[in-house]
Amino acid sequence: MSNTDYDNWIEKRIDELIHKNVQIEGLYDEEIIRDYLIFSQYGKSGEKLIKFFTDNRNNEALLKVLFQILLDESEDYSNDSRYVAAKIIPLFETDILRNYKKELVYAQNYNIVNLRPFKGDYPNWLKETLPSVPPIN
Repeated sequence: MSNTDYDNWIEKRIDELIHKNVQIEGLYDEEIIRDYLIFSQYGKSGEKLIKFFTDNRNNEALLKVLFQILLDESEDYSNDSRYVAAKIIPLFETDILRNYKKELVYAQNYNIVNLRPFKGDYPNWLKETLPSVPPIN
């Protein structure tokens, strides 16, 4: 497959994802959200998927799915969606994130830095409340 064919395939896949219903009976479809995360990393086309997350940064139900994905340590999936979930989670509103301190502390303790939601310094509200969160070296 040439680069052009691959790029066309990516464009088509992203377009399909955007037109899929991300919710089934009011619940986010974890498989579709995983695909959103993975394909959001594909250049300019992926920005459409990133916009979905930023437009929904007040949606706690979506945040719960992102934590499910990030904290899924099974061998059933590659870590690609987990890495992107870690990048997306900090985009959510602080008021909602504060409800997930336990999950954030757990993720901040991952040995793999790319699975930690906060790179560098993490928020004071997390640092003050849970000082056991290690800094990233």
